[in-house]
Parts: sequence; C-alpha cells; structure tokens
Amino acid sequence: MFLNFIQDHKMTEFVPITRYSRCKRYSGAVLKCPECHTITRTGHLSWTVKRCQNCERHINKFDWLIEKGKYSKT
Repeated sequence: MFLNFIQDHKMTEFVPITRYSRCKRYSGAVLKCPECHTITRTGHLSWTVKRCQNCERHINKFDWLIEKGKYSKT
C-alpha cells in the first residue's frame, strides 16, 4: 500500500510551505523532505519543526515542500 502511495506522487509537483498552506480535511497533506526527498503525509500544519522519518533531521516547517494544490499561486 505504501509503495502505491509513493508511485502515485512521483510526478506530483511540490512547492514550499507558506503561511497560506492548508491540509485537506480528511486526507491531510502530502509533504516532501527538502533534504532526502522522502514523501510523507501529515494531518495538520500546526507545528514549527518536523523530524523526517527517513533522514532523521529536524527541519523547519517553511523548509518542507507541500503538494501543489489546485488553487496554488506559485
């Protein structure tokens, strides 16, 4: 199941998180680590630093990349 999740998001465009970034209500948001490019999912964005599960680095919120939404301005 996780392999299918990764394959579905290989061609997805990611943009930096901004203060206007939001999560979908039930599915959350897809994030990409800026260091190792691992794709993960989160249910909310009410954090300031998140630890990557793959490279185990602590990365600031605004350094993470989020899946580009339908209404993104960038």
